[in-house]
Amino acid sequence: MMIHLVVRQLCAFLLALTSYQSVQAANNNFAAKPIRSGDTLIGILAKNGFTGREREVVLSSHAGLRQLFLTLDTKYLVRRDAGETELRVFDSQTAAAFRILKKGGKVSAFPYIPNYKITLERIDGRIHGSILGSILAKIDSNFVASRFTDAYAFDIRSARDLKRGANYWFTVQKKYESGHFIKYGEIMQTSLEIDGRDVRKRFVKNPDGGVFFNSDDLLEKRPLYAPVNYLKIASTFQPNRLHPITGRRQPHLGVDFELPKGEPVLAARKGVVVRYGNNHAAGNYIVLLHSNGMETAYDHLYKIDKKIRQGLKVNAGEKIAEVGCTGYCTRAHLHFAVKTKGRMVDPLNYIKAYPYHMEEQLEARVAKN
Repeated sequence: MMIHLVVRQLCAFLLALTSYQSVQAANNNFAAKPIRSGDTLIGILAKNGFTGREREVVLSSHAGLRQLFLTLDTKYLVRRDAGETELRVFDSQTAAAFRILKKGGKVSAFPYIPNYKITLERIDGRIHGSILGSILAKIDSNFVASRFTDAYAFDIRSARDLKRGANYWFTVQKKYESGHFIKYGEIMQTSLEIDGRDVRKRFVKNPDGGVFFNSDDLLEKRPLYAPVNYLKIASTFQPNRLHPITGRRQPHLGVDFELPKGEPVLAARKGVVVRYGNNHAAGNYIVLLHSNGMETAYDHLYKIDKKIRQGLKVNAGEKIAEVGCTGYCTRAHLHFAVKTKGRMVDPLNYIKAYPYHMEEQLEARVAKN
């Protein structure tokens, strides 16, 4: 009896081991391919033997595939085995990932959660010229360089704050799947010499996103909270900007937070809805009036919350809408604007570096340290 039990356990172990090795072998058959300049998902599919009809099937399989954002610092995976082709493609700036299978004349595509192995890399350098240019000279990733500038968006208000040769360092995630580097992840720690001071930030996660933070951020006496859970800045307040669609000189009187469609938009302070609706430029929009006389505007919204009506009172941090790309827009984002004493002002001078609901979490973190 005991011998039979041992034999059964041994057989089960060998079967599990064989299955594991089979899966590992399949994973190891992947080759990593770089995204080239001008590559689109359609072009990648064509290069890997998908016919026009098959490409249509793939793109119609999931709405996220039509919104996939591909950049040169991200790779995709290809496996060809016994008449089967599998592609794994990854959005460069979000967690979205898709498996695309072609086998026996059938094509399918579906989202999945990658099993990333994550390592940390530290980058050190000095600022010569712009921050973006200095970071890109060390690491070839626009995403990483822009995230570093996001970390200090509330600290550098003038070019005079940053001296030539200022020291910096940061640690950044590197994400691997099936043994291949896929893309960079979040910057986790940063350090930058600003006006002779070493200003360090940590990325603090929350279930809906996360922010770059140090204890000094809690001391800032700013009247508004961040209107989103994840602060990725696509465009800043620029009174003399050239519009990306019209090409005409048109002021950009707000700040753009780039986020996936559907992400929550939060009231920056307790206030009253004074206007909402839709127009050609702003798309779906909401304007709030606050007790300090400030107005905040939220543009290009995908959805306005059903409860919104003129005169409605909302609380700080309350969800009022979802991020979208309505009106004059090239990619999903929230255009957030602030008006005080009748004039438009730079929102980054008035908002805190975190949303309302993170304040207690950050205070507790500082108290613990």
